[in-house]
Order: sequence, then structure tokens, then C-alpha cells
Amino acid sequence: MRHVLLAATAIAALALVPSANATLQLSIGANGDTFTCADGQLGCDLSGGANNLLTVNTLVGGAFVQITLVQSTSGASNTLQLSSSNIENQSGAPIDVTLLASQTDFTGPVTAVNNSGSLTFNQNVGATDSTLKFWADPNNVQGANPSNTPGTLLESVSGAAATDPDSFSGSNIAPFIAAGPFSMTEGAILSLITGGSVTGFNQSMVTLAETPVPEPMSLGLLGMGLLGLGLVRYRRS
Repeated sequence: MRHVLLAATAIAALALVPSANATLQLSIGANGDTFTCADGQLGCDLSGGANNLLTVNTLVGGAFVQITLVQSTSGASNTLQLSSSNIENQSGAPIDVTLLASQTDFTGPVTAVNNSGSLTFNQNVGATDSTLKFWADPNNVQGANPSNTPGTLLESVSGAAATDPDSFSGSNIAPFIAAGPFSMTEGAILSLITGGSVTGFNQSMVTLAETPVPEPMSLGLLGMGLLGLGLVRYRRS
């Protein structure tokens, strides 16, 4: 009887583990070490809800990532959000911390994506540039498992801290056309010196069914935000 119960428990546990093609995924990397988690995966996703992935107190390659949340919605409004309360370099040497979040099966049609980001650098003056990027793929290919970024690069914006602390926030609308199911992937490469950290990190993608005509002031918000950090490189594919 005991062996039957153990077998039943094992089968039930396996049924709760998502397959490799789970649609909502998170990847964190530093110093050649990688942490990955899929929506609903036992041992890493603490949220318990669909389209809502929560990890707490993750140490990856000397980077301490305190709370990370990935959320998504699909339908009339498609959204993908990646946020973290605190990312700190505890390795004793400068490192690059990579974060990626991705989901498939977003609902078309769409003609544009509003990409936005915000963060605060702490004790990080002298670090090389950090970069935020946003991708979308009309072929609906899964990203962030653990490091792939399929589709079209919609936005790429880079900068470094000029003061301590130093903050960035901004948004920009990028054209993207998908008639049917598609995927979105967003990510960051955060360059941190020893003891440097990022708080209030957030990346967000929101699709638009019609391409609006943005006000002149809004076109440069991503670049203008990082101009306050010092070095700026703003590119569109």
C-alpha cells in the first residue's frame, strides 16, 4: 500500500510540472550561471496563479535577485510585464546580470507595441552601459528558455548611472504587425559594479490594435530618460 501511495504522489507531482514549452518563462543569468522558471513550475514559481510567475530570493552567479514577477494578459489587450524589487551584485567583482521574460499565444491582430521601462541605479557610478530590449515574433516562437530572443527587435536603449542614485523611466511606441498568435519577449542586461544594485526595475509591453500618432514629446521618452543616466544609445530595428 505504501508503494502505491508513493507512486501516486510521484505521478501527481509530475503532472504539476509544466512541459518545456510552457508559455510564460523567466530566465536570469550572471557569471555563466543561469536560473530558469516556467509558470506553475514547482520549486521556483511561488504565485500559484496562471500567467503570474513569482520568484523570491534567487542567487545567480553572485547576483542576488530579491523578488521577480512576470505577468501577462492576452485578448483585447495583450501585456507582458517583468519587474524586480532589488537586484544586487554580491559577487565581489563587476558583473552583467541578464533578465528575460517571454510568452507565446498573444492575440492578434496588432499593429504596434508600447514598450516602457523604469529602474533606479544605486552605488553604480562607473559601471558600463546597461541595456533594455523588447522583441515580438509573428511566428509565435517561445523566448527566454533560457536565452533566446525570437522575432523582431522593437526597441533597444542603453545608458549608465551618472549620479548616485540615478533613475530612468520612459516609453515608446514601435510598429509591429501580427494577424494571428504571436510571442513577446523583453529583457535587460544590467551592468553592476561591486556592491551596485538596481531597485524598482520594470519592463512592460502593451499591444495596440491601431497605430496611434504619438505626440512629438512622447517619441523620445525612452532616449530622454536614459540621457539623464549619462551615455545613451537608442536604436530601432
